[in-house]
Amino acid sequence: MLVIHHANEFPQSAKPSVLCVGNFDGVHLGHQRMLAGAKSLACKWNLNFVIMTFHPHPLHILRPNLPRQPLMTVAQRMEILQSFEPDVLWVVQTDQHFLDITADQFMQKMMVDTIGAKVVVEGRNFTFGKGAHGTVKTLQEKGPSFGWETILVPTQQAVLQDLSQVDVSSSLIRWLIGHGRVSDAHRLMGRPYTLRGIVVHGAGRGAALGYPTLNIQCEQLLPAVGVYAGNAVIAGRTYAAAISVGSNPTFNGTAVTVEAFVLDFSGSIYDKQVDLQFTRWLRDQYKFSGIEALKAQIKRDIDQIRRHTPDSAASPISGTRGDTRPADRGNGNNTADQMPRGESSRKENDVR
Repeated sequence: MLVIHHANEFPQSAKPSVLCVGNFDGVHLGHQRMLAGAKSLACKWNLNFVIMTFHPHPLHILRPNLPRQPLMTVAQRMEILQSFEPDVLWVVQTDQHFLDITADQFMQKMMVDTIGAKVVVEGRNFTFGKGAHGTVKTLQEKGPSFGWETILVPTQQAVLQDLSQVDVSSSLIRWLIGHGRVSDAHRLMGRPYTLRGIVVHGAGRGAALGYPTLNIQCEQLLPAVGVYAGNAVIAGRTYAAAISVGSNPTFNGTAVTVEAFVLDFSGSIYDKQVDLQFTRWLRDQYKFSGIEALKAQIKRDIDQIRRHTPDSAASPISGTRGDTRPADRGNGNNTADQMPRGESSRKENDVR
């Protein structure tokens, strides 16, 4: 497999090909279905398999004043995309020049001249070219003249814990994570939502309380403020963890931070990479009356995680425990009713 970043790096030996194009943020079940189907076709028809993705996300260039934290780091995305064994993984360096390429130019220069696409596999919401004027319909209508066949992959659906049946999309995953619904996000992604970051120095309060924490600095979308059960992956080993996202209200904090108390782990790993997997919502953050009340609650959180450690490491789809956020449950409405209008249909110039 070859990873490239520029058109002049694309090997002639990788033509002709089956092509998948998209941002693939989260590499969710819909993406996985499309990628697996394209790989299967490439093997069946003795063609090369090419994945094209983009970094940074086009919206970072088009809307610089509206920050959009990704669901994954580019390294995480590449790791998962590589697991589909493409012959070429092309990570396009997104800039304004690239975004000014028209749909017709994209098809001729990128898909035909550079990649030699014979089959294009996409989801129904795929858009491309300047102004997102290119659509799946464009691919279908112009494909024969360019020499490729377009295969449209049906929208993947999933059932959430409240029994809502939803279309899998990066937008919905972002909404779920923003509401603390990490178990439901897992159902759409096929894996726990995972923050990857570097361990940095914190205020040291956790150690003073008897529960030293890892403070993580990361660039991804943070789950809703709260306390979660999860796992910490450190140097290839997985440990159960209690993960806090919040501002430490008991100490009158203001900045939102990510901290993890890692069960059965000790050692100094400052400046090292850690993955934090969010498996289950535990509770809201509270401002406690004092240090002892806070310590007692932390102990209860950790005891709960210890009791359910096998479940916290397993898929929430197979178990009965999961998100029980009061703000999102018990109001008689399902997720489809609560989700902001436009979340399921918004186009973001990507394959969702």
